[in-house]
Amino acid sequence: MGTRVRAEACAAALDWFDGVLPDEPVVLTTQTANVSSMRLAAKLGFTEVERCQARDAEQWLGLRPSVTPPA
Repeated sequence: MGTRVRAEACAAALDWFDGVLPDEPVVLTTQTANVSSMRLAAKLGFTEVERCQARDAEQWLGLRPSVTPPA
Protein backbone atom coordinates (compact mmCIF):
# COMPACT_ATOMS: atom_id res chain seq x y z
CA MET A 1 0.00 0.00 0.00
CA GLY A 2 1.41 3.37 -1.01
CA THR A 3 1.95 6.23 1.40
CA ARG A 4 -0.81 8.35 -0.15
CA VAL A 5 -3.32 5.50 -0.01
CA ARG A 6 -2.35 4.71 3.59
CA ALA A 7 -2.77 8.38 4.57
CA GLU A 8 -6.18 8.55 2.88
CA ALA A 9 -7.32 5.34 4.58
CA CYS A 10 -6.20 6.58 8.00
CA ALA A 11 -7.86 9.97 7.44
CA ALA A 12 -11.11 8.23 6.44
CA ALA A 13 -10.99 6.04 9.57
CA LEU A 14 -10.39 9.10 11.77
CA ASP A 15 -13.25 10.98 10.06
CA TRP A 16 -15.54 8.02 10.80
CA PHE A 17 -14.33 7.94 14.42
CA ASP A 18 -14.97 11.69 14.78
CA GLY A 19 -18.54 11.17 13.60
CA VAL A 20 -19.19 8.31 16.01
CA LEU A 21 -17.27 9.55 19.08
CA PRO A 22 -16.57 13.27 18.57
CA ASP A 23 -15.73 13.87 22.23
CA GLU A 24 -12.99 11.23 22.38
CA PRO A 25 -9.30 11.83 21.68
CA VAL A 26 -7.30 9.24 19.76
CA VAL A 27 -3.92 7.93 20.91
CA LEU A 28 -1.35 5.88 19.08
CA THR A 29 2.06 4.40 19.63
CA THR A 30 4.79 3.57 17.19
CA GLN A 31 8.49 2.96 17.43
CA THR A 32 10.59 6.07 16.90
CA ALA A 33 12.58 4.09 14.34
CA ASN A 34 9.41 3.98 12.22
CA VAL A 35 9.89 7.46 10.80
CA SER A 36 7.21 7.11 8.11
CA SER A 37 4.56 6.25 10.72
CA MET A 38 5.57 9.20 12.87
CA ARG A 39 5.42 11.48 9.81
CA LEU A 40 1.95 10.16 8.93
CA ALA A 41 0.77 10.62 12.52
CA ALA A 42 1.87 14.28 12.44
CA LYS A 43 0.14 14.79 9.09
CA LEU A 44 -3.07 13.38 10.63
CA GLY A 45 -2.93 15.82 13.55
CA PHE A 46 -1.23 13.74 16.26
CA THR A 47 1.24 15.45 18.57
CA GLU A 48 3.86 13.82 20.72
CA VAL A 49 2.88 13.20 24.33
CA GLU A 50 5.91 11.22 25.43
CA ARG A 51 8.56 8.71 24.53
CA CYS A 52 9.32 5.60 26.49
CA GLN A 53 11.28 2.39 26.28
CA ALA A 54 9.24 -0.77 25.65
CA ARG A 55 9.65 -3.98 23.69
CA ASP A 56 13.38 -3.34 23.41
CA ALA A 57 12.85 -0.10 21.46
CA GLU A 58 11.99 3.55 21.98
CA GLN A 59 8.25 4.11 21.57
CA TRP A 60 6.45 7.31 20.55
CA LEU A 61 3.05 8.11 22.08
CA GLY A 62 0.91 10.51 20.07
CA LEU A 63 -2.41 12.20 20.84
CA ARG A 64 -5.04 13.59 18.48
CA PRO A 65 -7.47 15.77 20.42
CA SER A 66 -11.21 15.30 20.29
CA VAL A 67 -13.19 17.17 17.65
CA THR A 68 -15.49 18.66 20.27
CA PRO A 69 -13.55 20.41 23.02
CA PRO A 70 -14.64 19.43 26.55
CA ALA A 71 -17.03 21.86 28.22
